[in-house]
Amino acid sequence: MILDLPDVVRFLTPMNFRASVVLSLLACGTTVWGIDAMVAPIAVQAYTSRIEVMLDRAPNETYDGLVRRAELVARTAAQRGFDRDLLASEVSVVVVGRNGGMAAPVVTLWVSRSQWQSRPETRRWATYYRNAAPLIGF
Repeated sequence: MILDLPDVVRFLTPMNFRASVVLSLLACGTTVWGIDAMVAPIAVQAYTSRIEVMLDRAPNETYDGLVRRAELVARTAAQRGFDRDLLASEVSVVVVGRNGGMAAPVVTLWVSRSQWQSRPETRRWATYYRNAAPLIGF
């Protein structure tokens, strides 16, 4: 069906003209938003993976022995934290020593992924709590 110009002019009254402009703008905006949503990459936010480990005192174990075991546990937990969660930019590991009914943090390891990849050494990135020894009965 071919419309003559007088038919189009009669159809485009001021109200119809405004409605057609609004619909055209809405359609263009929706199209631009849709293209932007398809093309733009999804934002990924890195975060800190937090791990807490309880470590019981072995029979006749000294505080230094407990700290050495806590270092090994912290190292293993940090490596597993980075391996398990690829979006984690940092890992925080708190090793809590327990002796009887008493508990206190012994070692805290807080390290970024890049630091851990360059130097995966627990002693370099760890914080030791020497005052925890009397708190847990050593």
